[in-house]
Formats: sequence, structure tokens, C-alpha cells
Amino acid sequence: MNNPSGCFNLLAKMTIIIMLVISPQVSIGQKKVKVKATGSYVSLDLTPEQTKLKALDEAKRDALIKAGVAESITVSDFLYTFEDNEKFKEIFQAFTSTETGGEVIVDSILSENRSFNEFGNMVIDVEIEATVFIHKSEDDPTLTIKVDGMEEHYTNNELLKFCVTPSCDGYLKIFNVTDEASSILYPYYDEAYPYLNDKPDYQLKALKKATFPLHKALEDGYTLEIYNPEKDKEFNLLIFVFTRENIPFMENAQNVKEIMGWIYAIPPEKRIVKQFGFIINR
Repeated sequence: MNNPSGCFNLLAKMTIIIMLVISPQVSIGQKKVKVKATGSYVSLDLTPEQTKLKALDEAKRDALIKAGVAESITVSDFLYTFEDNEKFKEIFQAFTSTETGGEVIVDSILSENRSFNEFGNMVIDVEIEATVFIHKSEDDPTLTIKVDGMEEHYTNNELLKFCVTPSCDGYLKIFNVTDEASSILYPYYDEAYPYLNDKPDYQLKALKKATFPLHKALEDGYTLEIYNPEKDKEFNLLIFVFTRENIPFMENAQNVKEIMGWIYAIPPEKRIVKQFGFIINR
């Protein structure tokens, strides 16, 4: 997905907004530890890539245990299932959220071994180095957002508009991730096109619906365009992060792990995260 306004590389080339600095109050209650962990999975009818993802899931569970997050039993992948696009799923295999206790980012896969057991089933073993964010608090049920207007399929050059209604006053960041690039959709900032910049400190009001894009120059919508001209379709994931406080993001928007690291460093009671996946077809 590219940015609106006819200069499509605005969204893809954006390098500024996603720079993150975590304020002292944000890190309160958060503990971050580095661990090495292992995982293994036996495949009965999965592809090698699917089996690898399952092994990584097991390694993430092991990482949580080694970090002392004993109460974290249920682990859910932070990914959106896009038909059979294994490459897109792989982008998110490094990120796992837990229902309670902690979250994991896979920093690197140290080793991956493939073998077959006595029954002829594929076995994949992995060793990872991971960062575990340990939470001392739970989600705040009074902090949430409702997103309306998102579709699962769009056509190339179609306009995207959606509405966000927050439960309380707060601040929104929207990240866009494809299988080739990542960037920040809102608040948009680019020194080359200042007339398109959003207000970084704009506060959404409780129970008041906000229609995006907020910028008057883009009131018709964000223009959707397939980033790679050789592709017939593009898989996109919009990640909405809403917080009561205006927490600055000051890392490279093109690094998905830095996006997730920023999100995970915010205590659960201070953020709500929602994901919406869609496909752009030519």
C-alpha cells in the first residue's frame, strides 16, 4: 500500500515517524530479558515452512518459560492469515503475544535442523535468541477502539477510508506492513511533502468517531497501490496502536521488529492493539 497524493512512494519510503523513544513512565512495570530457547515440531501433513513456524512457536513458549513467565500458557501468533502467502506469514513468525504475562520477539534463529523420524514424518528443530517483555499488569478493558470501514479486498488505485472510535481520549499510531516493506500510515510525516503531514500530537476524543485520513488534502482517502509493479496482488496488514498518552515513536519505520519492540515496551494497560489485513488486486 502506498501513500495517497500521487507520490506513492511517500508511504513506502517514509523513514521518520517510526523512530521511537520510550519515555520513562512507559517502561515502568516492564522487564525485558534476553534468552536462548529451543523448539521442535513433528509434521504429519504440513509443508516445511509451516512446520518451521510451528517449531518457532514451541521455541517462543520455551523462551517465556526461561524468562520466568510461568503463567503464560496460551500463545497466539501476531500474524494475519493471508490465504496461502507463506512469505507474508514468515514476516510475523518472529512475534508472539501471550494472553497474560509476556510477549516475545525472536531476534535471530541460531540454528534450524530438519530430519525424519522412524515413521517418516518431518521433524524440524530450531534454536532462537529472543527478547521477552515481562508484564506486571493486565490489559485495561476500558481502553479500546472500534474500527469501521475496512474491507478484505481492494483494487489497485482504489481509495481507502475508515473510521476509528476510541473509548477514551488518546493518541493513535497506524503502521502498514506488506511482504516487502513497512511504514507508518498515521501520523504521516515527510520533510519533502510538509503539506501532507499530520499533527503528531492530535488527540482523538472519547466516543467521537474520527474518519481517516484526517488530513484535508487526503479527504478522498489513502490511495492503494501495489508496491511491486511485477506483482498482481499485495498483502497488507494495518496495525492500530492506541494509547492514553502520546508516546513518541522514533525508530526506523522500515524495520518491523522495531515497530513490534516499541509496541511491546508499552505496558498492556497503557495500549490497545488491533490488526486488519487486506489484499490489493490489480
